Amino acid sequence: MDVLPLRPGDPDRLSGYRLVGLIGEGGQGSVFLGEDDDGARVAVKLLHARFSGHPKARSRFAAELEVARRVAAFCTASILDADVEGDRPYIVSEYIDGPPLSQVIATEGPRTGAVLDRIAIGTITALAAIHEAGVVHRDFKPANVLLPADGPRVIDFGIARALDATGTLSSTAVGTPAYMAPEQISGARVGPEADVFAWGTTMGYAATGRAAFGQDSIPAVMHRILNLPPDLGALTDPLRDLVLQCLSKDPAVRPSSQQVLVRLLDLAGSLPQSGSSAQAPPAAMLTQGAAAASETAEGRLLQPPAAPHASPSSAPPSAPHASPVAPPALPPGFDQPGSFPPHNPYAAPGYLYDASPGHPYAQPAPGGNGGGASWPNGPTSPGAQTTSPASGPGGPGGPARPGGPAGPGGSRKRTIGVLAGVGSAALVALILAGSVIAVNVLGKEDEPTSKPGGQFSMIMSKFFTGEELNPSQAGYGSGTRFVTKQLFTGLTEVTTSGTMNNRLASRIAPADSTCTTWQIDVKSGTTFSNGEPVNAEAFVRGWTRAAQSKTSAASFLMSTIKGYPELSGNRATTFTGVQALAGQNRIDVTLIKPDCEFDKRLADPVFFPVPASALKADNETYNVMPVGNGPFKIGSYTRDKALTLVRNPSWGFGKAYLDQVTIRFSDDALTVGRTGIASGEYDWAEVTTESLASVKSQSGLLTRPSMSMNYLVPITSRGPMRSREARLAVSYALDRRAMSNTLYGGLYAPARGLVSPAIPGFARSGPCPSCEAPDPAKARQLAEQAGLKAGTRVTIYARELSSYRRWAELVQQQLQQNLGWSVDIKTVRLNDKEMRRTLLAKNSPGGLLTYGWVPDYPSAYGALQPLLGGDQVATETNGTLNYSGWRNEQFDQALANAIKDPQATTRLNSLQQAEKLALDDMALIPLWSYVKASLASAKFTGLKQDADGDPTLATTAIK
Repeated sequence: MDVLPLRPGDPDRLSGYRLVGLIGEGGQGSVFLGEDDDGARVAVKLLHARFSGHPKARSRFAAELEVARRVAAFCTASILDADVEGDRPYIVSEYIDGPPLSQVIATEGPRTGAVLDRIAIGTITALAAIHEAGVVHRDFKPANVLLPADGPRVIDFGIARALDATGTLSSTAVGTPAYMAPEQISGARVGPEADVFAWGTTMGYAATGRAAFGQDSIPAVMHRILNLPPDLGALTDPLRDLVLQCLSKDPAVRPSSQQVLVRLLDLAGSLPQSGSSAQAPPAAMLTQGAAAASETAEGRLLQPPAAPHASPSSAPPSAPHASPVAPPALPPGFDQPGSFPPHNPYAAPGYLYDASPGHPYAQPAPGGNGGGASWPNGPTSPGAQTTSPASGPGGPGGPARPGGPAGPGGSRKRTIGVLAGVGSAALVALILAGSVIAVNVLGKEDEPTSKPGGQFSMIMSKFFTGEELNPSQAGYGSGTRFVTKQLFTGLTEVTTSGTMNNRLASRIAPADSTCTTWQIDVKSGTTFSNGEPVNAEAFVRGWTRAAQSKTSAASFLMSTIKGYPELSGNRATTFTGVQALAGQNRIDVTLIKPDCEFDKRLADPVFFPVPASALKADNETYNVMPVGNGPFKIGSYTRDKALTLVRNPSWGFGKAYLDQVTIRFSDDALTVGRTGIASGEYDWAEVTTESLASVKSQSGLLTRPSMSMNYLVPITSRGPMRSREARLAVSYALDRRAMSNTLYGGLYAPARGLVSPAIPGFARSGPCPSCEAPDPAKARQLAEQAGLKAGTRVTIYARELSSYRRWAELVQQQLQQNLGWSVDIKTVRLNDKEMRRTLLAKNSPGGLLTYGWVPDYPSAYGALQPLLGGDQVATETNGTLNYSGWRNEQFDQALANAIKDPQATTRLNSLQQAEKLALDDMALIPLWSYVKASLASAKFTGLKQDADGDPTLATTAIK
């Protein structure tokens, strides 16, 4: 857990405790790391001084203490001391030295095997203890699960509420949207069942690295929680089945936390025998859960049951669904089980489900809503309500629910709908970042529902056709890259926020302190669409094939892997720096130099796996019609005309909703696409840079930041741009916003630095003062300091693309208007050799070059080093890209420090320092950061842009 230094004004001592650091701060108080008189570390929560005289704040603080004391210390933090009556109320608890689950998943990837099993057992043990005390946590999520060495702990009861005599709570939806239960969103009663739902979503996140219902906009997340099945990726049974039961839309059919604990202990072979403990049976169960969570075990801790639970369709319609394996008996103090719930209960009982993993399509049972058994409801702690007001008491033989009897042979109507019972337009109060935000989620009149099946039609430019469809050819910005992402699933993916998310890699980590060797653990159990296993050997085949390809992006992305020169030069047939350890399903990688950002490269298609049937890189049959392991596979392909993708039923992360995707190719994709979107003929069309202004106001326009940037490259070795003052004069003279409005409808954001804001850590203002706003007076002052008076001749070299010529002309106008210079525009061909000869010849007059750049992977190092590295200075004959000719030893050292630093925080600091050094000297003059733009149909849900701006077809469904 990160501990910050004390701030000015923070106390350094409180009662008998010495405060040594700040753990965190919330709206109510601050949490400090403290030490008692014996030097033992503790956590001290101190009420903010501004609340010390506030009776209600003191009352809430005291209630929090009471809640924490009522929860037994089973996988939670024990209360050691407290004073809620003094001048500065405080609570002292056990200090848990371990990172939060959210941080572990973000840095190390999803958990698997016994590690995941122990997290599941430990966290549900904590929730069972919390619920046994008559308390609801209400904000259970990965950030509130700590992972110390002795087993997981659940923390933060700051917004927990004690159940009152009726067991009901405020209907205000308090919590984190991605982990909220449907009843929290709809304003219904919130009880322990909501914590069970949050436990299910948290286990899904722990196993996959992503939230089960997404984590983008609040309305989108809430819609998925209310209406769509969860994304549990490659989570396997028996935990998958139990998590699905916990994620039922209807709280009445979810198991209680105690029942989940019993089930997990039974699967782990750790269920206490009746009478084996002198303690009360519930305490014995909690004790066993805490013990199982802290054990060290090899392999899986949970073992599948002897026989699967019956599916809904296997039971007679007149009787509850029976389990062929009787569930274990619960000890006194826990709810007595009836039967375990049916498989995949995504919505209300009475619906049939496709029970195959990842295919959670709810279908109404023939003849209406069928019968179905449920878990018995709720805990039996004193005063706890065991039924939902919206649905009434339940369970076999229980009193009737509204709409019909619930006992054997009865039918039950669906009780959870979209914002059921809260009117036509629900306003949900969310506590986010200390503010209460009211969100109008959906009106009844426009409730979307999603259903499986259907077709999705796209139109794309012809430039990509004729290219082969295998991963080796999938360069950045090409249509092939989009296609291969649908056909293949790799080790990692780039999220829409620019961070990396593990997919088929369960762990990626350097094996030494210099990041020269890496180890990648591959998840087991997935296959290609032809049935071949996707394993470490399949990835090594794919890497080797990409390295041997003559037109592959591997030359940028694999060049630092040992053995790449020999492979790419046909001097070897194996990758000496890449080894597959078959017995461990692991890839070992050796680099020729340190690279602590090597893992950021692995989302690129050149690192995708291929089956043995792919053969060598020149196998055109496979290259045109590749067999992959992604959400879709090729149905048909006619070059220059059309490509059809169909659902891959063996995808390791579930099943896509769409039956088919049709991609048509055109010489005028934008014009055809604009009319086709409006008429309903197409569902997605690309938008080119040149057409942004014309589609700015069109319905269905989607945009997202790109890693690409536009610059003016000053030739610093000769001519008018030799001095820093001259380059700064250009930057201050430019009105970036006005130019973006003219060229791109204002959709390109004026640059605030050299690195795209789409790369984590660089979406900030401040490092480039001359970029923030034009200042013609300061520009003229700097130009005079540089000796560049009115009438000075300056050349702008515009690359021979219409978009580059257009913004060169706008730069020309502004430099002439604001500085009085005589500015010429000279077109340079895209041919690299000719451009170098024009720019870098000794008799070249120098000046400015229009340039667009996108790094090969989401990295500030990948953005800065090729363009400005001292070892990348371009000449007439070499192939490097530092056309500016700028050199700075401090800049080079900052980059060198960054790439060999295994610590992400200090690496980011070094990269930000390097960017600031280059900006202070204006080594490049940044203009705009790109956006990716598309036109999309409104008839789909789950349709958005991925990190490349492509449609997210795997999550797209018809409304």
